[in-house]
Amino acid sequence: MADDGLRALRVNALELLRQPGAVKPVEATVSALALEVLHDSLDGDVEVDLVLEALNVGITVRGTVAAPWKGVCRRCLTGLSGRAQGAVDELYQVNVTDDDAFPIENNQLVLAPMVRQTALLELDEVRLCRPDCAGLCPVCGADRNDTRCDCDTTVTDDRWAALDALRLEE
Repeated sequence: MADDGLRALRVNALELLRQPGAVKPVEATVSALALEVLHDSLDGDVEVDLVLEALNVGITVRGTVAAPWKGVCRRCLTGLSGRAQGAVDELYQVNVTDDDAFPIENNQLVLAPMVRQTALLELDEVRLCRPDCAGLCPVCGADRNDTRCDCDTTVTDDRWAALDALRLEE
């Protein structure tokens, strides 16, 4: 059976907790299917580059989780691709005293749920082809980045039309 990378995301916490200050790197490429990262824009496996450090209160996990993606600009629908990368700064504790901490269960650091969560949050980011993308014309559908159209895109609400005729005396 091929290694899906999940084994690298299960770390013996007992070794680290015995030596506060001890550091352990975790680098892995994990199958998105094994991680249950199901997302329309995902275009490959999830890459994990973390450093675990033992503290008196638990184990900190810092680093990055990255995954390739493909999608479209939300304004002009131009095809895009890239690499989503999220920073990780988490705490794992045997006795969870911090509301944001992950539990250490059976003396194991199970990193997969945290990696899944980080990957999904980064893949959900809304993307643009460029910050000043003009988008598509809502009337004729022309890409306003490439061509200029003279369509009237004024939005009116007929429910307020009677107030347009109202003139107040000064």
